[in-house]
Amino acid sequence: MASKFGLAGGIPERRVRPIWDAVDSRQYKSALKLCTALLAKHPTSPYALALKALTLERMGKPDEALSVCLEAKELLYSNNIFHFDDLTLSTLQIVFQRLERLDLATSCYEYACTKYPNNLELMMGLFNCYVREYSYVKQQQTALRMYKTVGEERFLLWAVCSIQLQAYFSSGGEKLLAFAEALLKKHISSHSLHEPEALSLYVSILEQQAKYDAALEVLSGDLGSLMGREEDKLRLQGRLLTQACNYVAASEIYQKVLESCPDDWESFLHYLGCLLERDVKLPKPTTGEHTCSSCSVDSNKTSLSEEVVESRLASALLFVQKLQKNDSSDSVRGPHLANIEIERQHCLSGNSTKFMEALVNYFHRFGHLSCSSSDVEIYLHMLSGDEITELLDTISRSFDASSVSVKALGLTITTFKVQELLGTLLSKSTTDLQRIAKGMVETFYKNLPLSRDLDPQESMHGEELLSMASNILVQVCSCS
Repeated sequence: MASKFGLAGGIPERRVRPIWDAVDSRQYKSALKLCTALLAKHPTSPYALALKALTLERMGKPDEALSVCLEAKELLYSNNIFHFDDLTLSTLQIVFQRLERLDLATSCYEYACTKYPNNLELMMGLFNCYVREYSYVKQQQTALRMYKTVGEERFLLWAVCSIQLQAYFSSGGEKLLAFAEALLKKHISSHSLHEPEALSLYVSILEQQAKYDAALEVLSGDLGSLMGREEDKLRLQGRLLTQACNYVAASEIYQKVLESCPDDWESFLHYLGCLLERDVKLPKPTTGEHTCSSCSVDSNKTSLSEEVVESRLASALLFVQKLQKNDSSDSVRGPHLANIEIERQHCLSGNSTKFMEALVNYFHRFGHLSCSSSDVEIYLHMLSGDEITELLDTISRSFDASSVSVKALGLTITTFKVQELLGTLLSKSTTDLQRIAKGMVETFYKNLPLSRDLDPQESMHGEELLSMASNILVQVCSCS
């Protein structure tokens, strides 16, 4: 109603704007004085009362705020039609929510919607109330009512999402998903779909029902053009083919994704999982023991023989090497990281000779980057104590630590980060830790000239050394 008349509860905008400004600037006493003056002229205005309640709540007076809100609620329930506007209701809703009385806000919107059943703004407000209360059935009913009122696609999607939530959190999911699919099919037959989100939702409904072939058919049809990027469409097709156990076709799809986006690590894991016909799991960093039992690709679930596995790993390695040749920039690390994962898979078959070599090569190639240690953290935790020592020695010998260059500084920081990630510093004596911390600070000061030409807003080269040194000193302090 407010949008129609340019008023809120019959009060001109110029009278209420100073109150909002005072509340926004936390001048609550001034806001309360303005509310009192406004109520003197409009004593029966629910909106004026809502503003007063909002101010009282912000002042830390919840009981008074609730009392004023209930007074405004009673006025809204009167027969004065002009009082019903979405601005008043939304203001009351803010206060009720902060007072943890969402039920009162919902009841206000429910009453308003019975008075004005075709008011879209009020129905949207009611839908939002149900969302806050996790009332999925009522969300669905309200969204369908809005869809029937104006026929907009977004309201149908709201209803379908609400049905999905019901299927996830309650029994009878199969019937609910079938109902959601029927709603979408009916809309498509008469209006088609116009948003990428609508297509994604439709595919997810089919996917939840294990209708993978139907979902693939939708993607390959006219609706598939809604996908803005071809790579997104291919990723979705790859996922559906994998779930349908069509691993050969899925691996070919993921190859196309990687040729276009070679740094897509998740797609590489899916690609490798399809080649080996295993469940795919993304790497998860672990702490504590160096030996890591979790795997990027589940090595325990495959029906392939060892010979077939080795053959497919060799094929994957050739593909990865091709990707490495096509892009040699520092910004694309995925193919080089993929080489480590392939060698890790060889380790599972007892051929571990090249795993350490792959790690060393990665550090030689990207060790100067600040992200290099976190990139391979999952693999570092798989190394034994002797292997860790060997790796650190190899990295240290690969550059001149005394030189002042960005690359040498980056490799120095990476060496410290690897020790920090693996907890090797924990075994050091207090004297050694103090020496290491001092060395970090000295390295930072020595390399200060590298940051001379940087923009003032840019991070200085090597500033991580200061935080790492501080962490070590805190550790020393706590131990002593």
